[in-house]
Amino acid sequence: MAAPRPLAHAALTAFYGLLILLAWVGLELWGIGWQAFHTKGEPREGLVVWEMTHGGGWILPRRNGVELPSKPPLFHWLAAATALGRGATDEWSMRFPSVALSLVGLLCVFATGAALWTPRAGLISALGLMTMFEWARAATNARVDMTLTLGLQIAFLSVLFFLRSRAAVWLLPLYLGIAWAVLGKGPVGVALPALVALAMFIVTRDFTALPRLRLGAGALAVVVIAGSWYAMAVILGGAAFFHKQVLAENVFTLLYNAKYRPGHQHGVGYLIGAWLLGVLPWTLFLPAVGVRLWRERRTLSAGDARVYLLVWIAVVLAFYGIAAAKRSVYLLALYPAIALLLGWWWDAQDRSATPWDPWQLRILIGLCWAATCVVVLLLLVTLLEALGVPLLGSIHGWFGKSAQLFLPWVSELMRGGRALLVGPLLIAAVALWACRRAAQRGEWIRVFASLWLAVAALLIAVRLAILPVISEHQSLRGFMGRVREIVGPNETLSFYKAFDYQAVFYWNGHIPAFDGDLSAGAPRYALTTSRQWEHLPAPVREQYEEVVRADNRAPSDPNRLVLIRRVGTL
Repeated sequence: MAAPRPLAHAALTAFYGLLILLAWVGLELWGIGWQAFHTKGEPREGLVVWEMTHGGGWILPRRNGVELPSKPPLFHWLAAATALGRGATDEWSMRFPSVALSLVGLLCVFATGAALWTPRAGLISALGLMTMFEWARAATNARVDMTLTLGLQIAFLSVLFFLRSRAAVWLLPLYLGIAWAVLGKGPVGVALPALVALAMFIVTRDFTALPRLRLGAGALAVVVIAGSWYAMAVILGGAAFFHKQVLAENVFTLLYNAKYRPGHQHGVGYLIGAWLLGVLPWTLFLPAVGVRLWRERRTLSAGDARVYLLVWIAVVLAFYGIAAAKRSVYLLALYPAIALLLGWWWDAQDRSATPWDPWQLRILIGLCWAATCVVVLLLLVTLLEALGVPLLGSIHGWFGKSAQLFLPWVSELMRGGRALLVGPLLIAAVALWACRRAAQRGEWIRVFASLWLAVAALLIAVRLAILPVISEHQSLRGFMGRVREIVGPNETLSFYKAFDYQAVFYWNGHIPAFDGDLSAGAPRYALTTSRQWEHLPAPVREQYEEVVRADNRAPSDPNRLVLIRRVGTL
């Protein structure tokens, strides 16, 4: 009678894995090509991929034919392979690597939770990670962050299981993960796993596993795999590459340098706040996780997996806390550890039938009520706008000038995309109501399921309805299409004292820069900013005419791109 148990366990694990796959398809894969690039970061990485797929080389392709890339090429290789396979270097191809690597990360978290505790703990961990705000954003963006995170995650998990088993089999994914992370974003891929391993040796006061790490062989493997690209890049890029990718992008983002002045300089408080916001909506339960760990502190040994996860979180947070540059996405590498702790906590609470602490229950019910009211209000506004009631127009004056720009877009969304808004908002409202009821009854798993469903519905509404409308109004895709029609295939287009990554990507070719005198030897067609165009001397303006102006920014924005044309030139 005991024989079916392993089979039943395997079937349950496979079923949970299928649930994760289906959720991933709905929340991350579905609609990744619906929105055009409308920020700076995605087309900037997309230009590197475009160069790879259009003969610009695979080792050190230069954006727009001149600018060195800022990051190592692993993400770009994956995106370029996707683009070549699909026959299109477009938004879908650019975003698919992040989406696919997110799935691998989610499955790794699921497998870890199942191996350490139960399949249900792994399922909760993976589903929770999938709906954390920062993870959901990075998983659908054409940026290098998910590539780095997967390499670090594999390395961290390999250290965990190596320390538990001392089995050499875990050294292969450890050093491959490190090499992957280095090719994903740089030397941080070595630093963070090394610091986590060192911290664990110190916490456990046990260094006997250190010789078994085979550091010499591991370092050689990382140097051969990742270092070979750096060597070729230095040969091709010389001192300029070394200063940009090694010093400016790595050393001086960690250690402040007055000459380079890295961007994103913030205090530690910013980083902690960004972390707590990025984990939403599960931030609410982190205090409860801490309370349970504190109550069980006497049963925790230094080698406990939960202690390792806490060390993992602390090391990543401390590393970026002392860094000169700070961005919320830098902390993405600690999200899998948080998700695993949440999965353990939720599963343990339910299995032990632990009652809610009064403070937990009050906070959860209060937030559920507040969130339900907000969602119902959005639902009512959407329905009224869809029925033709100009509700947003009547309260136009209540908002500031910057917000007033977006109100017509919101109204357009509610009228034209109501099918993609009403359904998810209705599901979210019902799920939040169910979450409140489940909390009152002490039904732990139903609380998780209903809250997850509410967040998933809102994420779908944002990705499939809201972001496409925003991108439609803020992207240069339509503008550059009109520019291409006007300029034609036989004319040259140049930038005049301006530059925009979106413009180059959607031009589908190089746009050289011209910073000289427009009165002589200037190109016939040029892209410039409205500020530059309006401040040209009168004699020069008489030689040019404005052809079309980008409409992706406010009319008063001085950085709106303008296509100008020399008058009377055949």
